[in-house]
Amino acid sequence: METTPNVQTPRKSSKKTMLIVGAAVVVVLGGLGTAFAKFDFFKSAKTIYLQSEATTMAKFSSEVSQKYAEYEAYMKPYMEQPVHTTTEISDITIDADIPDPETGKALDLIKNAKFVINSNVDEQKKQQSGNIEVHLKSKKLATLEYFLNDTLFGFRLPEFYSKYGYMDLKDRDVIKQQFGEELPKRFLTYSDLYQAVQVKEDEVKSILTPYALLYADSLKESQINLKKDVAFNEEGFQTNVSEVTITFTPEEASSLLTQIAEKAQKDEKLFDLIYSRYNNVTTLLNDSGYQLEGVLSREEFKKSFDQTFTDMIEEVKVDGKQTDETLKMIVQIDADHQIISRKVLVANEKDQKENLFWKSISYQNGADTYNLYSLINPENPDETELTFSYKGKEEKGKTNGTVSFFVKDDATPVVDVKTTFETTQQDKKEDGIYDFNITVLDEEIMENITLSGKVTSSMTKTDTGRESNADLKINFDQSEPDMPRSISMKMNATEEYGKPLEIPQVNESNGINLATINDMQMMEIQQEVEVSLQKFMQENAELVQEFMMP
Repeated sequence: METTPNVQTPRKSSKKTMLIVGAAVVVVLGGLGTAFAKFDFFKSAKTIYLQSEATTMAKFSSEVSQKYAEYEAYMKPYMEQPVHTTTEISDITIDADIPDPETGKALDLIKNAKFVINSNVDEQKKQQSGNIEVHLKSKKLATLEYFLNDTLFGFRLPEFYSKYGYMDLKDRDVIKQQFGEELPKRFLTYSDLYQAVQVKEDEVKSILTPYALLYADSLKESQINLKKDVAFNEEGFQTNVSEVTITFTPEEASSLLTQIAEKAQKDEKLFDLIYSRYNNVTTLLNDSGYQLEGVLSREEFKKSFDQTFTDMIEEVKVDGKQTDETLKMIVQIDADHQIISRKVLVANEKDQKENLFWKSISYQNGADTYNLYSLINPENPDETELTFSYKGKEEKGKTNGTVSFFVKDDATPVVDVKTTFETTQQDKKEDGIYDFNITVLDEEIMENITLSGKVTSSMTKTDTGRESNADLKINFDQSEPDMPRSISMKMNATEEYGKPLEIPQVNESNGINLATINDMQMMEIQQEVEVSLQKFMQENAELVQEFMMP
C-alpha cells in the first residue's frame, strides 16, 4: 500500500461526535451509527485525511511485516544449518545461422551436454564447497572442485591434476609482494552483511512517529479541500471516493520542512539509527581487511549529518521571493479509509499549469490487486520517468497478472520490462508460467536490445528441503544480425537441509599454496597435466575425432 507517514488518528473529536449522535438518535437511528462513521458524516476534511493516512500506513506496515516474515522463513534454513544444492542444466539449444562449421559442431556438442553443479553452504561455520561437472552424451568429462571458508580458498580439476591449488588469506602480505594484489583478511558472508544492517521494525516506527505527528499538527484546515462522491476508475475497478486536496504554499512548505529538519538535527535516536549501521558496515569491512577510504568518525559523521539538514533549511527558505508555484497532493480515499490513489503536483496558480511529480495507485477489490508507482521530473515531465506496476487476480490458489518496470531518460526509453504470469499453489507445490519482454538501451551504439522469453517452473517443498525444475527459452530480436534466434534449456534443482559439509584439509601432500609456489612445483604441475591430458584424449578419442573431423 502507500508509503506514507505513520500518522496517528485524532480520534477524540470523531468519537465525541459519534457519541453525541448515538445518544440523540439511539432509539430511532441507532442502526445508522456505523454508517455515519463509515461515510465520514460530521468529520472535518483534516480528520478524514489524517485518518486515511493512519489507516493506510497501518495496513502497509502489516503487509510489510508479513512479507518480511515470509522472507525470514525462506532464509531460515540457510542461516541456521548446512544446505546442499544440486542443480542440473541440460537440453541447451541455440537456434542460430552458423556459417562456421567448427562453431556449428560446438553448438551440437552443447546440445548433448549437461552441467551438474553441487553446492554446499554452511553460514554458521562460514564454509562453502562444491563442484561443477561437465557431462557429454551421458559421460562425465571433467570436474572443477572448490572450497571456501572465511580465510581459505581452494580448487582443483581432478581429471588433470590431483592436488588442490589454494590461497590462504593469512599469506596476504606475500601475495601482495608477489602479485601486487591487495586481498582482504577474510571473506564476508551474507550473514555478516545482514547482521550489520539489520533494523528492527519497532525501532523505525518509534523514531518516525514524532515526525508524522509534527506533519499532522502543522496542517491547517484552510490547506485541505474535500470533495465527496468522486468517480474512481482504474484498470476496470470503478467506485466512488472522497478526494482530498492538500495544498502547500511556498511559505507553508518551507515552514514544514524547516521544522522537520530542525527536529532531525536534534534527534539522537535518528542519528544513532543511521550512524550505527554505517559504523557496523565500515567496521566489518575494515576488520576484514577491505580497503576503505574516507571513513568518518562519529564526530565527523554527526557534523555531516547536521550539515545536511542545515543545507535543507537554507534551500527551502522563501526569503520574500514572490512565486505562484504551490505544491499539491491529491489523495482519493475509499469507504474503508484506505488511500487508493495519490498524486503530488507542482502547480502554478498564474497559468493553472500542473506538472505531475509522483503518482501511485494501490487497491484490492475482491480477488483483484493493482499497484502502480510512478516518479516523474516535473520540470521535464515528457523526458524523465520511472514507473513500476503490478496487476494480479487471485482465485482458488491460482494467481495471474502482469508486472512491468519502465525507465525513461532524455525522452528515450532506457529499460522496459513487461511480464505476464500465472502461478498455482496447492499444498506444498507451486507452479508458475512467466512470459517476459525486455528492451534495454545500449548506450554505446544508442540502439535498443530487445528479447522475449518464457519460463515454466515448478517447486515442491519436501520434509528435508525443496525440489524445483524450470524450462527457459529466450528469443532475440532478429534486427540484430549477430544474435541467435533463441536459446533454450532445462534446469532441475534439489535442496537438502542439514546435510553436513566438509572441506578438505590441505597440506603439502594434497595441495599447492599459490602464494608460495616455486619453479619445481610448477614443473611438477606441468608434467602431471601433460600426462593427464594425453589420457583424457585417449579416453575420449571418439569425441575428439568427431569434433576435429571437417
